[in-house]
Amino acid sequence: MKALERDVVIVGGGHNGLVCAAYLARAGLDVLVLERREILGGAAATEEPWPGYRISSASYVVSLLPQRIVEELRLKRHGYEVSIITPDYFVPFPDGTSLTLWGDVARDAAGIARFSRKDAEAYVEFDRYFDRVAGLLKDLLFVVPPNLRIRELPRWLRTAGRMRRWSGRDLHEVVRLFTMSAADFLDEWFEDERVKGALATQAVIGAWCGPMTPGSAYVLMHHWIGEVDGHPGAWGWVRGGMGSVSAAIARAAEAAGAEIRTGAEVVRVATGASGRALGVELADGSTVRARRVVSSAHPVTTYLDLVGEERLPSQVVRDVKRYRTRSGSVKVNAALSELPEFPSWDQEGDVHRGLVAVSPSIEYLERAWDDAKYGRPSEHPYVEVVFPTAHEPTGLAPEGKHVMLAFTQYGPYQLREGTWDEERERYGRRVIETLWAYAPNLAGAVEQIEVLAPKDIEERFGLIGGNIMQGELTPDQLFSFRPIPGYGDYRSPVAGLYLCGSGTHPGGGVMGVPGLNAARVVLRDHRLGRLAERVRGRP
Repeated sequence: MKALERDVVIVGGGHNGLVCAAYLARAGLDVLVLERREILGGAAATEEPWPGYRISSASYVVSLLPQRIVEELRLKRHGYEVSIITPDYFVPFPDGTSLTLWGDVARDAAGIARFSRKDAEAYVEFDRYFDRVAGLLKDLLFVVPPNLRIRELPRWLRTAGRMRRWSGRDLHEVVRLFTMSAADFLDEWFEDERVKGALATQAVIGAWCGPMTPGSAYVLMHHWIGEVDGHPGAWGWVRGGMGSVSAAIARAAEAAGAEIRTGAEVVRVATGASGRALGVELADGSTVRARRVVSSAHPVTTYLDLVGEERLPSQVVRDVKRYRTRSGSVKVNAALSELPEFPSWDQEGDVHRGLVAVSPSIEYLERAWDDAKYGRPSEHPYVEVVFPTAHEPTGLAPEGKHVMLAFTQYGPYQLREGTWDEERERYGRRVIETLWAYAPNLAGAVEQIEVLAPKDIEERFGLIGGNIMQGELTPDQLFSFRPIPGYGDYRSPVAGLYLCGSGTHPGGGVMGVPGLNAARVVLRDHRLGRLAERVRGRP
């Protein structure tokens, strides 16, 4: 029988909340997860918008989930099965040519050589450079960021110790990546616009910026640090869709003793006279008492809605209100009668098992961004698509049918003219037309379409502004400053309340690292609290 007071209650059953629950339960804590929706996973969910179709409605590929978490939580034993998406990118161009990147340096350089021999030679060094810098940044993934306080100097020294293999040149390169644009960065390496366009795709994913915006080079790096089954930089399709990732983590948490409830909406963090978190209040009027509360919800939601301005220091309220969480991401999901055919595909293998991107040049991406920053959906959007049924022929769609998942940019959260109720159909049609230019049979193959604008993403998944990272990845919102200065270590100004979502270090993507790091902090505080209780002789 569960105790009247839990050790930990976790608000939100997104993948980070579930990872946090699994690690805490494995450490022997009594953990309860409360999820407002009827399905788990947050944005890593599999849903059925049309009868017979199972769609990864928001996130759709995996790469940033570290092998450490996969192994420590034994996710494969709990049903996690992933296949590598290959090629990494197939990028068709308006002139009928195309560039295919396989994640194999020699093969990719040979493909680039068709456009520029100089770029092909530069690509080998470019790949080596990114491997080096990505390795350095990986050293910081599992670090609990120290806050900017004198008493935390020892933690800063320990963090510096993890960077002992960094040279002065390494530090300079990291600073450059954090502050320069992807366009300037790629211009240093390459000359052909098609090559730069193909490589710039990951610089804008989920970001409220264009490739010429300062700081976009880091967004490119953020997506470079992933791996799938030991393959650096690879993307993977998870069998059953992204909901299977969350399901595997949930099973790992339950196997360790955690309890998970769906359809349980938390509306308030309960606090005592001293201001300490004592549990949570639910929408049904009930209260769950807990020694500690962990929120995987968006930082803005956690602070302003679940806690409330009146219970927070004024500087914290100010910092939270200026936390930037804008987005231009629009997810377009489609049911197809047949897979599209790409006449410019000139490689061996199946293009449908890879990722297809419409990104012919940096200028193309920047013009798409130009529309959005003035409140208009992109006339010519960036579009990347995967075809899950090419990886999983049965179980995702009726026999003979197919699924296409498109991540697109840009669609502003707030339109200058009209509303998304008026714009959704037009934008969806524009995405199909963009792909149709490279796959002539696609227009007649689309049988169903679902368009999730930033407002839809916010309402369904709780991602404020539709930002898939739970907040923009900019230097002032990273590491010790994420989500706000003074509270980058997963703790909050409310004693006993912690954050563990993508709005904390190291940021967004289906990663799980924020959940793991937060669990370490909670467990440390829990053990220190128990020790203090024994010293005092009372709970």
